[in-house]
Amino acid sequence: MNRTGRPFLSACFLSARFLSALVVAFAIAAWAPIAPAQFGAPPPPHKAHPPMTAESVAQGKMIFQGTCAVCHGIDGSGANGPNIQSVALSMGPEQLYTLISTGVMGSGMPSFESLGEDKLWQVVDYVTSLSSHGTGAVIGNAAQGKEVYESNGCSSCHSIDGRGGDSGPDLSKVGADRAGTFLRDVLTDPGANLPLDTAGLQERSAYHAYEMYRVTLDDGKTVTGTRVNEDSFSIQLRDDKGELHSIEKFRVQKIEKVPGKSFMPSYKGKLSDTQLNDLVAYLSSLTGAASQAGGAQ
Repeated sequence: MNRTGRPFLSACFLSARFLSALVVAFAIAAWAPIAPAQFGAPPPPHKAHPPMTAESVAQGKMIFQGTCAVCHGIDGSGANGPNIQSVALSMGPEQLYTLISTGVMGSGMPSFESLGEDKLWQVVDYVTSLSSHGTGAVIGNAAQGKEVYESNGCSSCHSIDGRGGDSGPDLSKVGADRAGTFLRDVLTDPGANLPLDTAGLQERSAYHAYEMYRVTLDDGKTVTGTRVNEDSFSIQLRDDKGELHSIEKFRVQKIEKVPGKSFMPSYKGKLSDTQLNDLVAYLSSLTGAASQAGGAQ
C-alpha cells in the first residue's frame, strides 16, 4: 500500500505546484490590457484628467510607494505583481484611471477608489511617467489633424460617433484609450501594433483584433483577411474589401498567420512629421466626451 501511495502523493504534490505556478502566471497577466467586463463596477462619474505636471507625478509617486509598490515595485518594474512600466503605451489615462479605481475581478488587483479622484489621477500620472518610451506630448493641431484624417480617407474604414466604415476599430474614444506615442506607432507601423480586442476598442473576442490570416483551400485557392471569429469547425475572415468569408475547416489545407501585416496602410513617408503630429492630436482629442454630452442633453 505504501508503494502505491507514494507515487500518488508525489503526483498530488506536483499537481499542487503546477496549480500554484498557474496562479502566479495569471496574477502576472493582470495588468495586461483587459476587457471592460473584467474590471470591477464602473467608476462613478469623475472629473476629466487634469494636465500632467511634475508636481502631479511627484505626488503620484508618493501614493504609489505606499499603496502599489509592494506588488509592482517602487519603479513599476515588478515585485509580487507584474512590471507595469510600459502599460501607459497601450492604455490611455482614462483606462488607467478605471483600472486603478475599480481593480480587476479575479486577480490580486484591488480597488483603490477610496483614494479619491485627485489622488487617483496623480497615480495615473506617475504610472504614465514610468514608460520607458514616454507617452509623448501631443504637440499637433487637432483641427488640422481632422483635415488630414478626412483627406486620407480614414473614415472609409473607421467610424467616429457612428459615422464612417466598420472594417477598422471605432475611434470615437480612442484618445481616452490610447496614448499619443501608441497612436503614432500605429500610424507608421500598423502591422506591428495590432489592437487587442481586450483593450476596449472592440469586444468581439479574446484574441488580437485584425490579425491577418491566410487560408489555403483544398483546391489551392487562398483567402487572406483579418480573423473575425473561429471555432472548431470554421473560421471567418474579412478581406480587404470588407467582405466576410466563412470557411469550413474540412475544406482547408492550411491556416497560417501573416505576421506584421495589416490592411491599414503605413503613413510613414506619406505624411510629413507635421501632418502626423496633427493627426495624432486629432485622434487624441477623441475621448467620447462629445457623444456623452450629446446623449445627456
